[in-house]
Amino acid sequence: MKKMMTVVLSALLSISVCGCGQSGSVQDSETEDIASEAAEAEEPVTQQEELIDDPAWDTLESMGMIETENGLFYVSITLPAELAGEDVTQESIDAKAGDTYTSGKLNEDGSVTYKMTKKQHKTMLEELGKSIEEGLQELCDSDDYAIAEITHNPDFTSFDVHLTTEDVGMAESFMVLGFYMYGGMYSLFSGKKDSIIVNYYSVNGDLIQTADSANAGN
Repeated sequence: MKKMMTVVLSALLSISVCGCGQSGSVQDSETEDIASEAAEAEEPVTQQEELIDDPAWDTLESMGMIETENGLFYVSITLPAELAGEDVTQESIDAKAGDTYTSGKLNEDGSVTYKMTKKQHKTMLEELGKSIEEGLQELCDSDDYAIAEITHNPDFTSFDVHLTTEDVGMAESFMVLGFYMYGGMYSLFSGKKDSIIVNYYSVNGDLIQTADSANAGN
């Protein structure tokens, strides 16, 4: 799960929408601490209610402050100050305008509103999707998880996790938060903000567990 959350947060910063790398280093540090604490857990996690107590969920909720507005010809994305970076200035925003976004505005509260064409927005989502795909493939290739394959729908709101075992293990159970963050990040930047569904299938192809981010706070 550490790798999943780190990839999600770093992907956000690598898209060149953010004006400062400092914010990313803080987020990555927090992510590593979260994953380290999860790895030290002695008791297996078997219920969704226990999973949502993980501090990683707070990180995803903070992303809810991202505002995406789809217009007829342009898309506006407002990043909160926490993600925009402390050192970002109007000058640095203007200097990077061009291929990634057409213009940007530093707001009084420290947030930044970027304006991009539909084509630029599509490119940004494609790059984010590639980063997610790479992270998912690394999970499948890793010996740390009992995963044979991970499939998903086009907008990353539904993940099907095919296991090599008959039951969902502790590591795979914790991983649901990573899927929430992957899908949540993509949904926020696409402007749809849908709930994320994660289905776990046994080695025999039977559906053995389903998690829904919409029920995470219940």
